[in-house]
Amino acid sequence: MAKITVKNLKMKKVFNIAFYVVLFIVFVYAIFGLFSKKDGNSISFFGVTSLSVQSGSMEPTFSEGDLIFVRTDINPKDLNPGDIITYQDFMVTDEGIVYYYNTHKIVSIDKTNPIWRFETKGEANVDSDPRLIVESEIYGEWTGKAWSGFGTFVDGFTTFLKSSIGFFLFIVVPCLALLVYEVIKFMKVYAEYNVQKHTQDRVKMQEEAIAAARAQLEAEAESKKAEENKDQQ
Repeated sequence: MAKITVKNLKMKKVFNIAFYVVLFIVFVYAIFGLFSKKDGNSISFFGVTSLSVQSGSMEPTFSEGDLIFVRTDINPKDLNPGDIITYQDFMVTDEGIVYYYNTHKIVSIDKTNPIWRFETKGEANVDSDPRLIVESEIYGEWTGKAWSGFGTFVDGFTTFLKSSIGFFLFIVVPCLALLVYEVIKFMKVYAEYNVQKHTQDRVKMQEEAIAAARAQLEAEAESKKAEENKDQQ
């Protein structure tokens, strides 16, 4: 009996752990799904913007696969040569124009026109970038923080969470698991309730039978006593 009780306690502990793991998975998905915004290789989460580095053009400052953090609340006219900025760039492919974010260092700034133009260059590159960047294309400024090798993971993880497969695995499957867990839990409680109710009904029937038998004996005793009194008179 003691072994069965210990086994039941272990099973209950396992189910409780699984329950909270499922809740955690759903919570993680909900947080990323509701509060993250992915735009190309840029990911914004609770106001913090990060980018996964797609090439080694800025080595040794940061490398391909790193995760860098940028400030987006900047005024382009406060920037100076030497600052590292993130800007929207594009490339022409067979499928059309593809836009993405690039992060390079400012080499010089053309302030001769009302709209400033920025010459940029990757530190690992020999030549400057082929075109000048205008103010409206500047997305943010690098904060100086980079997590080595973390960009590929975060980029892939966020993309997966927002995919149909990610939705199925992180929402549909956990919800089904929670539903099954709750059904099993309800059936167990309902079975225990039926056993308890059956036991209570049986005890009540026994008590009623005993009370009826006692009442009958008392009635017979009273009747016998009345007959004896009558004979004595």
